[in-house]
Amino acid sequence: MPPKNLRRITSYVLPEVAKALEEWAEKEERSVSWLVGKLIEKGVKEYQSQQQQNESTQKESS
Repeated sequence: MPPKNLRRITSYVLPEVAKALEEWAEKEERSVSWLVGKLIEKGVKEYQSQQQQNESTQKESS
C-alpha cells in the first residue's frame, strides 16, 4: 500500500515505452510505478534547477 502522502497521477504512453519501462523495472527489481515515480521526481528537480538558473541569469542581466 502506498504512503498516504502520495498523490495518484495517470498517464498514457506508447506501447513500446511501456514495454521498455516494464523491462527496466524488472531488471531493477522494482515496480513500474516506483520507477516512473523516480523518473518524474528527477525530471521535476532538473526543471526546478533550470528555472532557478534562468531566474538568476535574468536578475544578473537587470
